[in-house]
Amino acid sequence: MVSTATKLDNVGMRRRGDNANTTSLLQDDKEKGDEEYTRKVSTSDNFILDDNEEDDEDEEELESIVKNMCTNWNALHILYLSLFSVIGVSVRVFVGRFFGGDCESNFQGHTINDWMWPLSHKICITADGQTEQYGGALFIDLPANMLGSLLMGYFTGHHHMELPALPCMHHDHPLQSEEGLHAGLKTALCGSFTTFSSWNSQMVLMMDGTANPYLGSQVLAALFGYIIGLQAAVTSFRVGRTLAACTHVKRNPHVFDSAMSKMSLIPRWHHKHLSWFTPVVVCILIALIICLYIAGDLYWGIAFYRQLWIACLSCPLGTILRWKLSTLNGRLGYPTGTFMANFLASILSAGLTAWSIIESIDKGAQRWEIPAIKAVSLGVAGSLSTVSTFAKECVEMTEKDTLYSKKQFYYSHGTMLICCFVGLAVYSPIVRYGEGGQYRAYEESLSP
Repeated sequence: MVSTATKLDNVGMRRRGDNANTTSLLQDDKEKGDEEYTRKVSTSDNFILDDNEEDDEDEEELESIVKNMCTNWNALHILYLSLFSVIGVSVRVFVGRFFGGDCESNFQGHTINDWMWPLSHKICITADGQTEQYGGALFIDLPANMLGSLLMGYFTGHHHMELPALPCMHHDHPLQSEEGLHAGLKTALCGSFTTFSSWNSQMVLMMDGTANPYLGSQVLAALFGYIIGLQAAVTSFRVGRTLAACTHVKRNPHVFDSAMSKMSLIPRWHHKHLSWFTPVVVCILIALIICLYIAGDLYWGIAFYRQLWIACLSCPLGTILRWKLSTLNGRLGYPTGTFMANFLASILSAGLTAWSIIESIDKGAQRWEIPAIKAVSLGVAGSLSTVSTFAKECVEMTEKDTLYSKKQFYYSHGTMLICCFVGLAVYSPIVRYGEGGQYRAYEESLSP
């Protein structure tokens, strides 16, 4: 038999062993807790460091954007942008006249006796929303926006394919490598050919209703004007891309045929002086156009051409500013630069439109003030804004998500909604309560 002392010793040993195990477990838990605490502290420190690094990266990115906007003033790019913006503004004005502008002038009794008038004054497709005969859902710049968006699609092509920049020329043509010419065609010609600001200003004018007391506020027609304008521009851009693909099949078949290499194509001879000859020819052409406009104003006495040559001289300012704002595209995941250009141009156009209405009531349409105000709106605001690039961005956003693109919907409709509200906020107080405004004149007539 085991003695009682032996049993007690065994119990004591077991108890000491349990106490030792308990102590070791507590020490292990303490060590684990210290390690976890250290890991949490180091993780939080890493988070703080990551946040600081992200802030530094954002600051560096912002500094690089500002630096790009303030530098990179390529002289050839500036030249092409200025020259092609004059062509874009000129074509937009005459297309607007052809499809309805001269019909409006004929209805209002203001004739433009030049070479286009006999052909265009009976073509009444579009309207500017100020006449009693037409409301203006088919706004005056709709044909120009459609044609400019078509050209943008033609020169842009499909963004997921590497295509020559000029579809109408072979891939080895020297002008295919002229980046200044490409920027002039896309940014200046197509961008100035189309206008978001004038489109928005006409919708704002129709919603306000002050300019046309007979029709009053045309909210429904203006809403249809926004919808028609967006869909027409997007569809025209797609048509332009299809035309570009058809042209490439003929001129550059190797793009669509993987079995055909560039080396198998027939080599062609090109003039080696095209790099400097092209801008010289374009400069001479633009100078002649502006001289003809000035002659139409000073020699033939047509006030319309006074507005046009002033607009041509001022439009490069809007085009170059839009070109610089395009460096912001991609910020916040949206084409921020294009939005800012259309937003600023809408404010400028709405204010100038209201100012021109007030001035026309006070001083008449034949003085220098009215053509100058309309010219700045036509040239600077019209070239600062763009519909062709707007349509291009909407299409490319949609193609990234073929089923449904929330991003494209928010961008396109948000741009139109914001510019509409800001346009009304600028336009309505001026025409209603400004000096010479409708309500201001009414209040002055009632005062003794």
